[in-house]
Amino acid sequence: MPFQALRSGNITLHLITEANADEVLDMFAVFPDADELLKEIKENYLPEYEDEQRTQYGFYTTVGDKLAGLSLLSVDSFNERRGSTGADTLLHMRGKGIAPMSKPHLFYLGFELLGLNRIETGCLVSNISSKRSIEKTAGFQFEGIMRESGLNDKGDLEDQYLFSILRKDWQKIYYSVKVEVIH
Repeated sequence: MPFQALRSGNITLHLITEANADEVLDMFAVFPDADELLKEIKENYLPEYEDEQRTQYGFYTTVGDKLAGLSLLSVDSFNERRGSTGADTLLHMRGKGIAPMSKPHLFYLGFELLGLNRIETGCLVSNISSKRSIEKTAGFQFEGIMRESGLNDKGDLEDQYLFSILRKDWQKIYYSVKVEVIH
């Protein structure tokens, strides 16, 4: 299933690969929030594999021709058909709904192309803007609070909100959304 990008509307998610990783790092290095984003790319957005099957699908996101941030789909278990998603948006692009508008691409990848049944996301309880972004994404349902399950910027354990969407919910809400797979 090799592809280069997923596009819907004016948002394109460009797959980060071993071949373009250095170029992606260079693209983000020029922004004021570069240190944080470069660390995120290296820790979370580069390809990972299990038994020669890709499990980490990191993307850099563009709106039109402008770099906007990062989007991620991780396959947590092929056997249980479960994945998780995340996003990091450039400071100057925040508040424009980019992360919620990128989710149909990730849902298409997870549910249609990879055959997942469940995609989860979450955020630290202190991260109000991420919580609002998740709540703006149609289909995500709040499932609860995972106690002391994430590290905050100070390195302390903090509770996290847990949300998920199921394949059947995606089919009702997003199935008609056109996502173009660019090879």
